[in-house]
Amino acid sequence: MNRKLGLTAASILMGAAAAVAVPATAQAAPAATWQDTGQYYANYSRCMADADYYLAASNVYAYKCVKSGSLYKGRVYAD
Repeated sequence: MNRKLGLTAASILMGAAAAVAVPATAQAAPAATWQDTGQYYANYSRCMADADYYLAASNVYAYKCVKSGSLYKGRVYAD
């Protein structure tokens, strides 16, 4: 009987230790997507000149210029 009690207590303690050892799940970060900056430029070189400005933000991972009609628009890959 004493042995059975000991095993039960050990099982409870091990379960409690396991519950403490399991880290809380972190929430998933939002997925990064290509987003328009809202800026339009007459030529590609002027569009790319603003790349450093946008890339300075911590949530921006890439910058590109895309032809949109006769203008170029800036796009960022950000979350």
